[in-house]
Amino acid sequence: MSLLKSYKTRLFIYSVLLLISITPIVFSTVSNLKNTYGNRELFNIELSRFKNIEDIAAHIDGIYSATHSLPEIDTLAYVKATSDIVKKRFYHGLSEYSLKDNWITYIGGKFFWKHLTAIVDPDDILDYNEGLCSQQTIVFLEILKRKGIKTRSVGLGYKEGPGHFLAEVYYQGKWHLYDVNLEPHWERVINHHESIAYYKKYPDSLFLAYEDIISRTLFDKIMEKVQYGEVNEFPAKNMLLFHRVTKIMTYFIPIFLGILILWTLFKQKVPSKIIQKTASKLKYKEK
Repeated sequence: MSLLKSYKTRLFIYSVLLLISITPIVFSTVSNLKNTYGNRELFNIELSRFKNIEDIAAHIDGIYSATHSLPEIDTLAYVKATSDIVKKRFYHGLSEYSLKDNWITYIGGKFFWKHLTAIVDPDDILDYNEGLCSQQTIVFLEILKRKGIKTRSVGLGYKEGPGHFLAEVYYQGKWHLYDVNLEPHWERVINHHESIAYYKKYPDSLFLAYEDIISRTLFDKIMEKVQYGEVNEFPAKNMLLFHRVTKIMTYFIPIFLGILILWTLFKQKVPSKIIQKTASKLKYKEK
C-alpha cells in the first residue's frame, strides 16, 4: 500500500511540474508599440517583417545592389545603407524575454537580476520593434560582421549609469563612429562619422549632432569614459550563452519530466504484472 502511495505521489509531482513547465510556452506575447513609441524616431513598421539577420541583410543587399555591384562591397555605401535600415527597423525601448519566450530567464530577471531578461541574441532582438542602444547596435554590428566588415562596439559612460552604447566601423584606413539608436544629426558636423578618439579631442563638434537629443551635462558625463570592444567580437558573449542555454532548457525540462512520468508508469506496471502472475500460479497450485 505504501509503495502504491509513493508511486502516486511521484506521478502527481511530476505531472504538476510538467504542467508548470509547459504553461509559459502557450502564453501569448502582446506588442507594446502604442505604449512606448514616440513619433520622433525614424521607425518604419513595414520593416518589422524582417525577423532575423539573414532576412534583413538580404533586404539591405537589395537596396545596396540597386546602385552598386555585389559581391564587391563599397564599405562606406553599405554601412550607410545598413545604418539607415537599422534606424528605421527599431524605436527606442527595451526588448526583453517574456514568460513565453524564455521562462527561466524571465523568472531570473524578476527575482535575481533584472538585466537577465534583456535580449542580446540578434535574431531574437529582431522579434521586437523596440531596442535599447546596445540591442540596436548589436544588430547593426552583426549585419556588417557577416559581410566581412571590421567593426567594434564602443561603450560610453558607466555601467551603473549614465551610459551609452554605439559602434565604430573601419574603412578608408580608419575608424568611423555610428549611432543607430539616438540617431544624431550628422549633417550639422563638418567632420562627421569620425572616430570617438577624434571627438574626444573635439567634443563640441560631436555635441552639435546630439544637441537636440541629450543635454550637454549628460553628454559631457558619458564622454568621460570610453571602452572599446574587440574587433568583430560579440559584445555580450556570456549573456548570449546564458540565454541560449536557458532557452534550450525550457524545452528540455518538459521532455525530461514527460520521460520521468512514462518511466514511473512503466516501473509500476511491471511489478503489477509480476504480482498478478504469481497470484495466478498460487491459485492454480491450490486447485
